[in-house]
Amino acid sequence: MLMSSQSPPLGRPDRRPQVRYSPALGKLICEKIAAGQSEASLGREPGMPSVQAIYKWREREPDFGAAYEGARDQARRARRTRDRAEDEDRRWRQALRPRKDGRRGRVSIYTDELGGVILRRIAGGETVLSIGADAEMPCAATIYHWIRADDGFHDAYLKAKAVAADIFADAMLEIALESTETTARADALRISTLRWTASMLAPKKYGARRPLPADEEDPDKPPWVVVVRKFGQTEDEALATIGRGPLAKADPEKERDWWSTP
Repeated sequence: MLMSSQSPPLGRPDRRPQVRYSPALGKLICEKIAAGQSEASLGREPGMPSVQAIYKWREREPDFGAAYEGARDQARRARRTRDRAEDEDRRWRQALRPRKDGRRGRVSIYTDELGGVILRRIAGGETVLSIGADAEMPCAATIYHWIRADDGFHDAYLKAKAVAADIFADAMLEIALESTETTARADALRISTLRWTASMLAPKKYGARRPLPADEEDPDKPPWVVVVRKFGQTEDEALATIGRGPLAKADPEKERDWWSTP
């Protein structure tokens, strides 16, 4: 059996022709990489170098290496944009999907007017979950997404929550004034819940008071002395009663132990 002249001899692998680097070829490779083509698929094309050759060219040719990294960054950004678009399309499909009760979800696009309505309702004491349950409002997940994504809306949300803390404080007073013997136990739970919520939203105003940390004692700093001066008594005479001042005795009387003396 005769072998074709184009077939490789037995025992030797079919080696692809070696491709030499050129600026034009490097530019073409960067354009393909920026368009989203993978290195593996690029290496399988005729006239293109292998993946190993591309890595060697990146180390040997600084200009090509920099252009190649820029092309990869461009491809990554395009891929992230495409992924975000696909996620947005998926959210739209989920929103338009019929609910179990037969209704369709409402799709809302953020506007300043809609954001103002939501913030006013939050400032009035409503929760995001209760607003999201309203058929005329976006769902709670969408509202929380706006809070995380928009810094201005996030700051306004925090201010609205601080206003809600004042409403919770007024609600606690009304609940306490209208409480009866039969509702006292349930009212106590409502008041404690409102108190905790108000302390979390406005800790400086409604939070539990914490004692200030004591200053470290300075051995060189003289202790504080409180002197009670009687009417008509001079300052020196008042200081003399505690063993201080120019009128004090040379050997002042030992301080009395008020805790152990009967």
